Amino acid sequence: MSYNQGSMKTEYVDPNVFVPGAAGRAIFELDGTKMGYSPNMRLLNLGAVSDGAHDYNRLLGAVACIRNIRLLDGRTELSALRSPAQYLAFKAQQRTNSDNKSSASWLKRSVIGYEIDQQNRKLNHIFMPGTLNTAEGTTSSAYLDLREVFPILNSMPIIPTSVFPNLKIEIEFGANSLNQVSVNQTAATTAAQSILRPILAVDYVDDERIMMPLMRALRDNGVRWNEIEHDRTHVVGRAAEVAGTKQNNNKQSMGFVGKRVERLLITKQLVDQQQTVIANEVAGYGNVASQAMLKQTTQVRLNGKNVFPGFEGISKPMERLGLISDEYGACQAYPGSAHYRWSNANVLMKQGTSGGAAVVDSGKAFSGALSYDVCRIGARVADLQIQIGREFDASPANAAQSPSATNLALNINMYAEVDKAMAITKDSYRIVYV
Repeated sequence: MSYNQGSMKTEYVDPNVFVPGAAGRAIFELDGTKMGYSPNMRLLNLGAVSDGAHDYNRLLGAVACIRNIRLLDGRTELSALRSPAQYLAFKAQQRTNSDNKSSASWLKRSVIGYEIDQQNRKLNHIFMPGTLNTAEGTTSSAYLDLREVFPILNSMPIIPTSVFPNLKIEIEFGANSLNQVSVNQTAATTAAQSILRPILAVDYVDDERIMMPLMRALRDNGVRWNEIEHDRTHVVGRAAEVAGTKQNNNKQSMGFVGKRVERLLITKQLVDQQQTVIANEVAGYGNVASQAMLKQTTQVRLNGKNVFPGFEGISKPMERLGLISDEYGACQAYPGSAHYRWSNANVLMKQGTSGGAAVVDSGKAFSGALSYDVCRIGARVADLQIQIGREFDASPANAAQSPSATNLALNINMYAEVDKAMAITKDSYRIVYV
């Protein structure tokens, strides 16, 4: 496409429906008179105003405000990401430290991406990329490329309105401040918020000479992509259990049965989110991160067979990190990021607090905050079982003291790359599971 000849133009779209408040929503309806839209849609002015000066979630930034998001054509769902916080928190690490430090953290208003602070020789995100405040003019807002949440957009060269005449994007915003705000909360349970009015930036084409070859490619090749679908199960907590006792959990997932799955991501979040709060401050990355457990083992059984070798499968933190690197490439980590109570102390703490030699300086309790399980499925699912084992600890089951609490109840969130395809004719389409 020739930008200098004006074949591509940019339009900024206000939401047709916007409900402010902590649990707000926004709906963007695109103009069906345009010939086609580029898939590089961007969400601007994403954030919130609050009752005081607070920081966004350190790992997700202002993106943590999104609870659900969908791309539709009328009533037909083209792509969606439900419960996006834990998935996007994982994807936030799938960049180099340099990328996160220099660009991604500023776009998202997060603090991921570290440097060595020359004043104390500790890892720190030295320049704060922005905070919530009490007025729209002083609060910071974020930028989100919607290809990160709608994988279908990565597989389409153009979105023709002759085929998709009623394009719209629906966004639900969350009311859970413990996932959205990290420090300086005015109360242990909430920091009052009101969502900013977002803006959608889209590029469109109104030149038939540009549209014709793109439409021909869509009709000839169709569209195939890996949709991110979500399922959840639960692990029961036993805070009073004898230290050293092993708990084995065998959970069956029904959310992906009959579908072809490529990769599977497993994250672990505390059911009692108050365990992430100490002295009115959310510890570490809060509950959007994935909690490590003592002597955790993970096995995935696919269609009656073990995916990982051995009876218990993956049993070491560095094995988990190795799998993530193998499957996803670049992965940002730091000492103790996947280890339960690293060095038997709360070693990753804010400067000036007691307990262990600090390594990460920009916040409390980062130890064991990034413990993820991934595996390659690469098959159609008839039966999928997740087997997770852990050992109970005698220490207080409080995430603020031991952020990777191994005694508490956990939500096990599963995000699968599900193979989908779309066949396109001149003015219609059909979406199927492959």
